[in-house]
Amino acid sequence: MITTQEKKAVVREAIYSFVDFMNTACVEFFAKRYPNLEPDVYEVDGGRKYIRIISKRGGGASGGSVHCFVDAETGGVYKAATWKAPALNGERFNLLDEASFADLKTRWDAHGGYLYKK
Repeated sequence: MITTQEKKAVVREAIYSFVDFMNTACVEFFAKRYPNLEPDVYEVDGGRKYIRIISKRGGGASGGSVHCFVDAETGGVYKAATWKAPALNGERFNLLDEASFADLKTRWDAHGGYLYKK
């Protein structure tokens, strides 16, 4: 049986994998669509229940905005409602579910459109 600490470690690893994916995909996205602009940079901002993923414009030189939230216990990805809270009207993707994460990767865009309901 997996302990709570072990599950949180797995979720945290999945979150960092997700952020690495977004940073790589964003460089490609901006190179194709906005070659004269610096790509956004995504960072993890800790939390107990929900981990905030921040998008910083212009290569991270300016302030950030919330891109999405990830449930620290389940790996569920949520659209942001405010700076402090996710939209609780449904999990959009799950980082621990391979099929869901693969779907996220095919739909991802730097503007967060993939976070809206299908």
